[in-house]
Amino acid sequence: MLLGESIYTYDIGLALRGSSGKFHVTTPKGEELVVTCTPTQGFTNIEWANPEYNNKPFLITKVTEPAQIAEVPTMTRKTG
Repeated sequence: MLLGESIYTYDIGLALRGSSGKFHVTTPKGEELVVTCTPTQGFTNIEWANPEYNNKPFLITKVTEPAQIAEVPTMTRKTG
């Protein structure tokens, strides 16, 4: 997903598989969650225990990109 992009999904785990960044998730009941993902760690799926809500999608919005580590040039000291 791109930053600021939103999608509706029935399976958060599938929708965010391989993703990285921070995501704002709104549940079918209107509860708001923040999910942080890295590409190497994930989960398989999330479902409501109450089947009444499993037929309504979650709304996911990507709110941040993962932090990038900048390369810092190294300085060498001349001797002699």
